[in-house]
Amino acid sequence: MPRLGRTTALAAAAAVLLTALGCSESEGDRRDAYCAQVKKDAPGLTRAVDEGGAGAFIDALPTLRGLASKAPSDLKDEWQTLVNALDGLKSALEETGVSPDDITGGNLPKDLSREDRRTVRGAASVLSSEEVVTATQGIEQHALDICKQPLL
Repeated sequence: MPRLGRTTALAAAAAVLLTALGCSESEGDRRDAYCAQVKKDAPGLTRAVDEGGAGAFIDALPTLRGLASKAPSDLKDEWQTLVNALDGLKSALEETGVSPDDITGGNLPKDLSREDRRTVRGAASVLSSEEVVTATQGIEQHALDICKQPLL
């Protein structure tokens, strides 16, 4: 390719890249969009948790995943930690055939096999781990401090 052709191709590629970068969302815009979503989703999450019993957070997973996808970069890890833990519990319940209502109060069905008990208890212990509790507290604190809205 002649020198002029390469220069033109490079300039065209740079123009496309700059245009794409110019259309990207700034961190402030992302934070504003996230806070708007927090304010939109918070009442439904509160209602679901208040009325939904043991399975409320599992039922709310689609909403929580939506919030996680919109989270600003400083909350991505916290959201991933929470959503992964909830996904783990959901998978354990599905795998063992246990419903969230079956584990209310921490009691598992008496006819559950030892292996299935271990599966459910393991997933539940991840959800109550210090890492997940800390992540959840960080998400809530951000919602209160930055979005001015309680969330979880």
